Amino acid sequence: MSISAISSTTASTDATATASDLSGLSGTDFMEILVKQLQYQDPFEPMGNEQMISQMANIRELEMNTRLTERLEQLTGQQRFGSAAALIGKYAVGEISTEDGTAIGVEGIITGLRFTSAGDVILELDSGDLLPLASVERVADVSDTTATS
Repeated sequence: MSISAISSTTASTDATATASDLSGLSGTDFMEILVKQLQYQDPFEPMGNEQMISQMANIRELEMNTRLTERLEQLTGQQRFGSAAALIGKYAVGEISTEDGTAIGVEGIITGLRFTSAGDVILELDSGDLLPLASVERVADVSDTTATS
């Protein structure tokens, strides 16, 4: 009795580890594995129809989740670009760190944008400074800043 419980726990643990390890495989990879499994299965205990359909459904679900993730990443990038582009022509105030770690206040009109390879937005100011969007403390219309200056 205890042997089956141990093997059941081991099988469950192995299935969980395998599922997380296989998350990077494509539908084509799964199809190849499925074909190999069919080729080498025990002819006296073939895979049942329910098991085959379940595996096909899992493959389809994986493909759909992969596509959905890719689309959401594209949408997020477009949203980030659109939001940052709306800041062009606005007046920004923020702090940047120098090489020695001291914080310097910068301000100016946003004239352009840059994106790092990590997707972070860097604002180009008319003063020549580069201000990371994460370091912006205040954004205002240019007309608002001339009235208060």
